[in-house]
Amino acid sequence: MTTRPESTAVDRPEIGPTLVEIRESIEQFASDDGRYYVVCGRTGERPVPVAGRRFESRATARAALEATEQYRCALRRYDPRTPRYDLIVCEAHLPIRKFPATGTRPSIRR
Repeated sequence: MTTRPESTAVDRPEIGPTLVEIRESIEQFASDDGRYYVVCGRTGERPVPVAGRRFESRATARAALEATEQYRCALRRYDPRTPRYDLIVCEAHLPIRKFPATGTRPSIRR
């Protein structure tokens, strides 16, 4: 009698891409000198996996936004407490300062 090997994600397309694959696609969209970035419209946070990333065009940033939503949805299957964000694409008019990719906004000094 032969046994069938266990099913993998490749064998089961209903599972969708892995978190690693989604992150890699976002990295491919990213550009060091892009003018666009993805941010939560309510809080201003730039969540993982787009924190600290910039994109060449609005269309590319939109694709990264959609991949981020897919990533966070997949992550939520493992941790239902994963925060939800209302993501939007913004255009930087001034150079964006580099902040650590923690997913949080820097504090403002007054």
